[in-house]
Amino acid sequence: MSDAFSGNLSQFKLLDILRLLHASNRTGQLELTQEDGSFAEIYFVNGQIKHAIYEEYFGEEAIYALFSWAEGTFKFRSGEVTDEETTMLTTEEIIAESVTYAADWESVRRVIPSRNTVFKLSARSSRDFSMRAEDWAVLREVDGYKSVKEIAEATQLTELQASRIMVRLYDLGLIEIGGEAEPIQQVVETVDESILSRVERELTVAIGPMAPIVMDDCVEMLGHKRSEFPKEYFPALLERLAEEIPDSDRRVRFQESMLEIMKQVL
Repeated sequence: MSDAFSGNLSQFKLLDILRLLHASNRTGQLELTQEDGSFAEIYFVNGQIKHAIYEEYFGEEAIYALFSWAEGTFKFRSGEVTDEETTMLTTEEIIAESVTYAADWESVRRVIPSRNTVFKLSARSSRDFSMRAEDWAVLREVDGYKSVKEIAEATQLTELQASRIMVRLYDLGLIEIGGEAEPIQQVVETVDESILSRVERELTVAIGPMAPIVMDDCVEMLGHKRSEFPKEYFPALLERLAEEIPDSDRRVRFQESMLEIMKQVL
């Protein structure tokens, strides 16, 4: 396997990727993204998962939550490391547990194709059934507008728990699919290209003609394009760039100049 590889989760399942990186004793960062902006990172050291983050989840819980993705892209960058350690289990244990999560989500997807699926109360007649407290909690939130994700948040359940209940309510004939929620378009403030050009010039003073390449690599590592780089990631970019300057005096001068630029951006 090459040092860097990428693909689509619809063709290469997350569970298979984890197994492959574990079996080949890889060290690096597995980055996963979706079109709606969802983003996750999993770090490996010699095939062992040491850190994972996805939304509010960390460690094993972040990995298990990622099995809700039916689609998305992934990219593995060999050699990328972090000081964070958020996993408590061995990778063998995480993979074993992930088998159950993968199977559960596959079962859920026969009814719920995505977390943006919207349900409404059904006009279908339902057979005899008994309702549990959690069934009622979810049913009260079904209004033809809330997505599965929003219902999970409203009921303080995980997406998998809420999805299982909604599949049950669907099978009972109590709810039916009403469509898909329109994704919320978040306005992201970006860094002006002229600011990034100033940063590149200062970096060139510090490390020479390799600065544009280093700059583009660091921007890509943070999962963004230079032409659409978010302001909120600007401090992280400057920190990564400073780490690329081997001379300590030049690094300090670069950081000092960056402080002035940051005052203008943030």
